[in-house]
Amino acid sequence: MTGLVEAATAILSASERRLAAVSANISNVSTPGYKRQISFASLVSRDRADMIGGLVMRLRPDLAQGKMVDTGNPLDIAISGDGFFKLRDGNAMVYSRQGQFQLGANGTVVTAQGQVLQQAGGGDLVLEHAGVEILADGTVLDGDRPVARIGVFQASAGAIEAIDGSLFRLGTGEAEEVADPLVRQGMTEASNVSVGDEMVTMMAALRQAESGARLVQTYDDLLGRAITTFGQSGR
Repeated sequence: MTGLVEAATAILSASERRLAAVSANISNVSTPGYKRQISFASLVSRDRADMIGGLVMRLRPDLAQGKMVDTGNPLDIAISGDGFFKLRDGNAMVYSRQGQFQLGANGTVVTAQGQVLQQAGGGDLVLEHAGVEILADGTVLDGDRPVARIGVFQASAGAIEAIDGSLFRLGTGEAEEVADPLVRQGMTEASNVSVGDEMVTMMAALRQAESGARLVQTYDDLLGRAITTFGQSGR
């Protein structure tokens, strides 16, 4: 009956992880640039004897485009299509589509958390003031004078890892600049979370948890019968 316990444990663990993902998604339904976390089952072992116990639930970001929201703020920037903004977070580089920026110290363009927006080709984006025009390809105009170009970067499939749904890092490889990016000034990209989809996922996870609980109950019943039978045999 050891396999029954392992199966129940795997099912309950997977249900808990799916519910945690749903909770995180719903709490970020109004967070600009947030990417929904979706779960999928994965086998960590191909050993037949360990197959049930090796089933784990993993999370990956759903990178589907969110709706564009007009804000009118000149330093709000949204990406239409593939790619991420590259941000310097201390000495590390992270990626995000949460394009709400402001002027920081020394004219750097930063997020509310202080991460610095990077130019195409590398380097912090520094502006003299926020009243600039940003063209669709990321070129920044101060008056009629181009002063920089915002970089949009794309990593190979599976290389990007979510830190919290709004921030990402590279697990492997390098991010390449998107040759023809399409950015929108004065707009932000809304979260791609749909409350309706999350409710469906939550109901499926609850049904899955109920299945795991029934397995535990079955194991408990079988164990009780075995103890009773052995006890009667010993009289």
